[in-house]
Amino acid sequence: MIILIRRTTILIALLLTAGFNAFGQKEKPVPTCKQSTFAAFKQLPKVEYDCPEGVIESDDKILKLPERAKAIGRVVKALEGFTNPAWWQTDVDELNACQVHGSAGVLTDEEKEKWRQGDYSFTLAGDHEFRLALLDDSCYQPGYNGANAFLLYRKNGRVFVSQVLNGYYSRVDNSVGLDFARLNGDLIIEISTANSMPPSYLYYYFAIEPKTNKAVPRRLFKDGGQLRNEIYSSMLMSEPADLGLPKNAGELKVINGHRLAPIFSVYEEDERGKIDSNGRKLRRIIYRWNGRYYVRR
Repeated sequence: MIILIRRTTILIALLLTAGFNAFGQKEKPVPTCKQSTFAAFKQLPKVEYDCPEGVIESDDKILKLPERAKAIGRVVKALEGFTNPAWWQTDVDELNACQVHGSAGVLTDEEKEKWRQGDYSFTLAGDHEFRLALLDDSCYQPGYNGANAFLLYRKNGRVFVSQVLNGYYSRVDNSVGLDFARLNGDLIIEISTANSMPPSYLYYYFAIEPKTNKAVPRRLFKDGGQLRNEIYSSMLMSEPADLGLPKNAGELKVINGHRLAPIFSVYEEDERGKIDSNGRKLRRIIYRWNGRYYVRR
């Protein structure tokens, strides 16, 4: 069982570094921590608080601790201070390289190899307008990459911060991604996550509320009478064509070229499913855009 879990985790890690993950840097050349980048570099704040005695690290009670809420409040306040234009103009890959190297200069051969292999847990993704900071949680699920994600939105010299993942954890390193799409002039923000037990994806969608400039749930998916801002899919763990599926039938291809796709696929475990994925029986469900939201076809 342990061997199976390890093999599954390794396979998922390879799939992630080959694909969607904004924090995984494997496909890109290893950047250098330039002197100008290091001058703009700033350590991200930490979610630190006293862990409660007698409570195991996986207990959801931790998420409701007043001390934790205060720590998150301090982090939000600190991130709102990331207003330096040079920091925003610098590529996040270079900032992550400075985080790894600790000083200006070329990464060492060992650092380059670890970078290529995806051995580093990156904490920053995004562009010159939006950035996602993934910060470790000191008490909740530290053994499974327990973290909290904060979206930073820069507007008119100010930075507005929204917490978009609270107490997230996964057995897969660098399992959080960030993407954007435009819809009738509005910006749709996609936060993608992945896990290995079970092999699956869970994506969340947000929009910026004009009055507050904070991220709010964007409910894009309708199942029955309920609209939701999140959507789940089992992981195929193979190319769609290898399973007899269309090439464009990959999981949760909701955003394509920064546009919402007209249709996309999700997969659910079903003992009568016709898709055999590493011993799991799956069935394919197609969602179609109706002009306002996605509905199951």
